[in-house]
Amino acid sequence: MLEQSRVAGTVILNQQDGHKKFLVQKKDDTVSFIQTTINNNYTSLACILEKLTQSAGLDSDVMDLVELTNINVENEKLPLFVFSLDEECIDYSSLNPEILWEEPATLRMVLQDFNVSGVPFLN
Repeated sequence: MLEQSRVAGTVILNQQDGHKKFLVQKKDDTVSFIQTTINNNYTSLACILEKLTQSAGLDSDVMDLVELTNINVENEKLPLFVFSLDEECIDYSSLNPEILWEEPATLRMVLQDFNVSGVPFLN
């Protein structure tokens, strides 16, 4: 049986004070990009958007796709979708407990764990 392909994603939160935060997943003591399997009936973009809307309660209509690159996770190449969202468009209470908004320093640590093809420009 073939293993299903996966897709990864994160969201840049543009805070009202000008600072940025990034949406990540925390499992045990490990922080990583949010990942999901790709359903053969949908595109990888549709699959990661569904995961982000279900686990983080985000509205995909107000998110902008700002970057698409590839990362290598456990010898598997995954597309990494990076979205942008303004703070006034989110409801913090709808977050899954494993999904967190983290500072850029945390994202830099996450990036060190992956081989990124074409480092995303996350301004």
